[in-house]
Amino acid sequence: NLRYPALEGYYLYNLDNRDRYYYKRVYMGCVRAIDFIFSRPEFDGSNLAVTGGSQGGALTIVTAALDKRIVCSAAFYPALCDHAGYLNKRAGGWPHYFRNTEPKPGEVETLGYYDVVNFAKRVSVPGFYTWGYNDLTCPPTSMYSAYNVIIAPKELNIFQETGHWTFPEQGELLNNWLVKNLKK
Repeated sequence: NLRYPALEGYYLYNLDNRDRYYYKRVYMGCVRAIDFIFSRPEFDGSNLAVTGGSQGGALTIVTAALDKRIVCSAAFYPALCDHAGYLNKRAGGWPHYFRNTEPKPGEVETLGYYDVVNFAKRVSVPGFYTWGYNDLTCPPTSMYSAYNVIIAPKELNIFQETGHWTFPEQGELLNNWLVKNLKK
C-alpha cells in the first residue's frame, strides 16, 4: 500500500536540492541505525559488519564510509553508482537517472553528492563484493565505478552468469568472509 502512491518514484523526491533529497534521510538513517545498535546491551560493542544487496549494497558502502565503527562490509550488486553514467555515454546504475531524460537544473549536482562512488573513496575497512555480468538493473560498469576507487582491502567475486540476483554459493562465500573478518 505504501508503494502506490506514497513511495512511488521516491528516488526522485527533491532531486534538485542536496539538502532535501530523499537519500539524505536514508544515509543519515543508516548512521542512526549504527548508533542504535551500539546503544544495545546485547551488542559486544565491536563486532559490527554491514551487508546488503542492490540498494542494500549501496547502503553497505555508504555506511562503511560514514561510520568508523564498522569492522568490515560485504555488498551484493550495489545500486546508486555512477549516476551520471548516461550523460557520459555509459550505463549508469539503478535507478538509471538520465537514461531517457535530460537533467533539470540542480539534479546533476545533487546526484554527484549522493553517488555511491563518492562514498566508496572513503571506505577504510575490508570489503567483499560480488555481482554478475548480466545485471540490467545495476550494470557491471556502474558497480566497477565504485569498486575501483575503494583503496581499503577488498575482494571481488564475479559470478558471470548472474543478473540482479545471486547463486547460493555467493551467499555462502559472503557469509564465510564475514565470519572470517569479524573480530573475535
